Order: sequence, then C-alpha cells, then structure tokens
Amino acid sequence: RGASARERKDASADGLTGVLLRGAGFVSLRRELGRAKRMKQSLVLVFVDVDHLKTINDSLGHAAGDRMLVQVADTLRANLRAYDPIVRYGGDEFVCAIAGLNMADGTYRLALINAALAEASEHASVTVGLAELQPNDSLTELVARADAALYQTRQHQRQSPDRESTVRLGV
Repeated sequence: RGASARERKDASADGLTGVLLRGAGFVSLRRELGRAKRMKQSLVLVFVDVDHLKTINDSLGHAAGDRMLVQVADTLRANLRAYDPIVRYGGDEFVCAIAGLNMADGTYRLALINAALAEASEHASVTVGLAELQPNDSLTELVARADAALYQTRQHQRQSPDRESTVRLGV
C-alpha cells in the first residue's frame, strides 16, 4: 500500500517544484470549491505568473529559471497553509486556492509572498490575479476571472511609467 500511495503522489506532483500537476491539481481545486460552497465559506483563487522567467532562461540558462520556479513554489508553500492546493498550471504559472479568505486578506497574503521573494538570495517576483468564489461559480469561471485579473495587472504595468512601484496584484 505504501509504495502504491507514493506512486500516486509522484504521478500527481510536478517533478521540479513538487506542487500538484494540472490534472490532479484541478481535482483538488474542485474539491476545495465544493467544500467552500457547502460550508458557505469564502475562497480566493489566485493565478500566479512568475515575472521574467523567459528572460532568466535566455540570459542565465534554464537551470537558473528552474531555480526560480522552485523558489516561487517553495515560497508559496511556506506562506500558504499545508492544505491550500498549489497547482503548476503551465510553464511559469501556478494556481492556488485559499479557503476562508476574502479578497483583501488574499491580496495581503500574496503581497507577503512577493516581499519574501524579493528578499530571497535569488530575487524573484510574481504577478497575480485574484478572484473570489461566487455561489454559482464553476472552477473554469473562477480561473478565468483570476486570469483576467492577472492580465489586467499586466496591462497596467505596461502603461505605468514607474513599474518598480507598481503593485503586482490584480483583483
């Protein structure tokens, strides 16, 4: 049984970052949404995009980019609860669900994560989009809203003359 459980865990975890792969992760996210709806609990879904990963890969090599991805995943794990699912959505993107938080609390939590990444030995940052669960939301709708919030933040960054002072959180 133990070996079988390890194999299932290994098959559902991203080999580089250790977070859930997209398929298994979305099963976990759906479970969290269902639980939040049943318990009438707030839930914030966070779409996380690692800033400048392509530039790091192109200038410093893919090993440096991999270290940055691991650092982001580790920082997310360190600043979220053990039961908050973290999913590797794509190459430089993660999706997280945080039950029991509203938008203001979620925004604050992600600002702390960005601050921790900025203070790390290999500086990193993320841009995030947040969406709060609504009673009739499907996971697809919630992810789409969080992704749209991320896109809106990116657009604002491009239009802002002082990018360094721009908060990289979208709601």
